[in-house]
Amino acid sequence: MSSIFHPPSTTIHTGSLEAIGPEMASTALGMGSFASAFNPVTSTAYFIPLWLSNPVSITKVFAANGATAQGSLDVGLYDEDGGYIISSGSTTQSGANGTQEMTLSPNVIIGPGQFYLAVSLNTTQGTLLRVLWTTTTLGTLAGMKYLYDTFPLPTTAVTFTNLTNTAAALPFRALTYIPLIGFTTNVTGP
Repeated sequence: MSSIFHPPSTTIHTGSLEAIGPEMASTALGMGSFASAFNPVTSTAYFIPLWLSNPVSITKVFAANGATAQGSLDVGLYDEDGGYIISSGSTTQSGANGTQEMTLSPNVIIGPGQFYLAVSLNTTQGTLLRVLWTTTTLGTLAGMKYLYDTFPLPTTAVTFTNLTNTAAALPFRALTYIPLIGFTTNVTGP
């Protein structure tokens, strides 16, 4: 929860202090570890936790595309209970090896508190920059979640359950695939 001790960044992404950057660094993964990789499972939504110490106004969401831009993606934001806040909607992936930005309309103000960045791709042929943990346990400990058969991102609340090893809970266990996604902000408040 390192964001409690500093104001939010103007760009918040998977590897930032507000998200799971500290957890990634503790396992020797850093921003230099991101590389292009195919989406491992079609229509899987990846949820990456983040913490904000102050309110922010979100103006754009983005995904870091890898070497192949194909199919469609959806980038969004959920609250800590899985409540839908906003997303880009289904957007054709474009621009290999670059950041694809999607302007939100209207802008949305969130924070402080815990939230989830989310992304889903409708194909395994599209690539994003990503890092890999060696075990799903690290993703689970960092608070990551995922849902199968989820494209575009749901505009209703999603259900996060306690992470266990039961078959019913397996769809909610974090994968080792950690996509580079995020949003840009205008800091509001004090």
